[in-house]
Amino acid sequence: MSSPDRSFKVSEIFQSVQGEGPSAGLPCIFLRLATCNLRCAWCDTRYSWDFAEYDYAAEVTSWSLQALLERVVESGEPRLVVTGGEPLIQQDLLARLCDSLPPDLRVEIETNGTLVPNDSLCGRVDQWNVSPKLANSCETRERRFHPGALQRLRDTGRAWLKLVVAGEKDSLEAAELARVLGWPAERVMLMPLAASAEDLMLVGPAVVTAANNLGFRYSPRLHLELFGGQRGH
Repeated sequence: MSSPDRSFKVSEIFQSVQGEGPSAGLPCIFLRLATCNLRCAWCDTRYSWDFAEYDYAAEVTSWSLQALLERVVESGEPRLVVTGGEPLIQQDLLARLCDSLPPDLRVEIETNGTLVPNDSLCGRVDQWNVSPKLANSCETRERRFHPGALQRLRDTGRAWLKLVVAGEKDSLEAAELARVLGWPAERVMLMPLAASAEDLMLVGPAVVTAANNLGFRYSPRLHLELFGGQRGH
């Protein structure tokens, strides 16, 4: 492994199917990078950034670019999904990894839309799953809403909005956000706020209805349906 300042801070890496967004159900290798610049109240991956509650030494490993490249390629998966935490915190290293990958390996990055992606990533990434946080995150608007970053992602033509909603108020806020950003409705998805398969069954139908009424798409949460949100899936 390389020295810590030149290594990826990795929370976990595993093979599964994409659970959310427009490519839900497709096989992939997940790379979850550690650390985040937001503190959402309902976050279901706190182990990737909340090191007051979780042990950093136990949760975060350092990987060199070469070791991570080998792990991704040797998996044989056709798609890499980079998530977090907030992966763009490590975007300089991430751009080097993406540039080194086989050109036919599809790359998705999941981001909260608060950081402007660099030119290298904008050119290489096949799909951006962008989840700007709504008021239900309990984050301040100043911290969670960065129009410049969101517009840069929108303008790639390969970015989808994936907005977490729990009810009508959230859905209307999501619609206003998409309107303000000028985001094409066919690339906006509403996803239920849920922490379990049971929550998903309760909230999901209303979110489907809201998405249909607003001209958006519905995003499933297959990892909750299939694995109950268990880590490593």
